[in-house]
Amino acid sequence: MKNNVFMNKRLHNRILAQDKYINNNTWETGLNNNDLIIGVSGAGKTRSYVIPNIMESDNSIIVVDTKNQLYKKLEPELKSRGFLIWNLNLANMRDSAIGYNPLNYIGKEQVMVDGKKVTRYNSQDIEMLAQNICPLECMKDPFWDYAAAMQASTLIAYILEALPENEHHLGKVARLQELLGTDTLDVLMEEWELLHPESFAVKKWHLFKDTKAADKTNASAAFILGEKLSPFSNPECEQLFIHKFQVDFKYMGTRPTALFINVSDSNRANDRLLNLLYAQALHELCEFADSQDDGRLPVPVRFIMDDFASNAVIPDFDKIISVIRSREIYVSLILQSLTQLDSMYGEQRAKTIINNCDTCLYLGGQDVNTAKYISIKANKTADNILNMPVGDAWLFVRGQKPQQVTKFRLEQYDLFNPETKNKKVLTQENIDELFGGDLEEEDFPILETV
Repeated sequence: MKNNVFMNKRLHNRILAQDKYINNNTWETGLNNNDLIIGVSGAGKTRSYVIPNIMESDNSIIVVDTKNQLYKKLEPELKSRGFLIWNLNLANMRDSAIGYNPLNYIGKEQVMVDGKKVTRYNSQDIEMLAQNICPLECMKDPFWDYAAAMQASTLIAYILEALPENEHHLGKVARLQELLGTDTLDVLMEEWELLHPESFAVKKWHLFKDTKAADKTNASAAFILGEKLSPFSNPECEQLFIHKFQVDFKYMGTRPTALFINVSDSNRANDRLLNLLYAQALHELCEFADSQDDGRLPVPVRFIMDDFASNAVIPDFDKIISVIRSREIYVSLILQSLTQLDSMYGEQRAKTIINNCDTCLYLGGQDVNTAKYISIKANKTADNILNMPVGDAWLFVRGQKPQQVTKFRLEQYDLFNPETKNKKVLTQENIDELFGGDLEEEDFPILETV
């Protein structure tokens, strides 16, 4: 196997720094293509890493897009190269050009009931969605998270089994949760049991309903579940759930597609929905890759996860990141500091995530713990790391020596070059303004999935 890591051109390769382009063929390099990008606000994470790697990509991309600026500027370029463009607006859901309904990804299975084949919703998919809604956040006392997840799986299963398809969404689950602990829900479940004694919803309901000291226990779990579901109960979310056009993650593995996810950097209420999307997208893509003869996606998919550890946890991400490489799925984790990662995932899981990124790009910051970590990797003093020039960065690639490099200059692209004539371009002074301010609204057609 050739160990051809660094390339002499940027086209279709990954851009880490000025004149530092990495071969994306993981089978040639032996690297996992997962990138860890660390830098404080203003360190250049967007303009020196995110934008260049979108510009050069020939793979599908799922990228967080604060204030929708990446979509507005890069959509014409990507579209001209044959990309399918989807714009999922989590900041203003009523204006979203495409929808996302987590219940759409629950499959169906055939099981034997009384000697007959019966089609029902896949219980493992229901359990996985429930666990994603109620992730294990307290390792010392996991009981309450488990109890809330059990209640969630009960409600999800009931919505799927008992309600018409146009009501299969988390908004309905949130409304049903309000009935937990009431006679109304008990009556609904008892009536459903009479009609469908083999119901998965009924079986899960009995598990927590028949528990000793159930009233107090279930009330506490219901409170936790209510807090987890609260972001999904507003009318804006429902518009997203029932949108005519829906994101198809598996399709992204068949054709170059860019999914821009517009999020607010000041209101993080929808971070849970974003992390739910991440979890389901990873699962769907892994499942689709496993269905291929070679176990790989026909078109690789990269997740560019800005503010990765900001406000919500992706369940089992420390395990998922270690198994996606062979399936042609890659992640770019963008953080402000390693402390941020530790606080969300815990020290041990954070270490596992870091160790599964074969490339690390440090763009600068003032976090001492992060500086100490980088200083050990670079064999420099922490003082040297903290005082690194603003235009420099440290690049670490597994199997290569650490390098102090120059950040990539975005002006190399005509789109961002003030000297390019006869084009609508930006000056160096307003590159930062573009990705920190507002542009005029542009109207783009709604794109339908296949």
